[in-house]
Amino acid sequence: MTGTFAYKAVLRSDDPSVITSMIAYQAPGDAPLRAVIWSTPHREWIYAPYIASRVLFDDMEQHRSRPVDRQTAEQIAMEILHTELPDETTLSEMSDEGERNGWNYGPPR
Repeated sequence: MTGTFAYKAVLRSDDPSVITSMIAYQAPGDAPLRAVIWSTPHREWIYAPYIASRVLFDDMEQHRSRPVDRQTAEQIAMEILHTELPDETTLSEMSDEGERNGWNYGPPR
């Protein structure tokens, strides 16, 4: 799939001023959600659309995220998450691999 990703900063549920993670996603109307998230416990980017979908689409979780542009997402990744946001080609490759392997909740551990 080609196209650009959208980005959401994930906020701490008890303190929405604190960013805890980031989601890079594509949600085309005719295809399943593709989402790469920053896994705080594993300190790595993982393909996990089922985890991301709750934050993105559950009405009860809408307070836990805010949309950001690519430049802001890169800045948050570096300054707050202490990582580099993968470029969109890498995000697409991670999504392709995750889809092929059925990693809806991230790669197996």
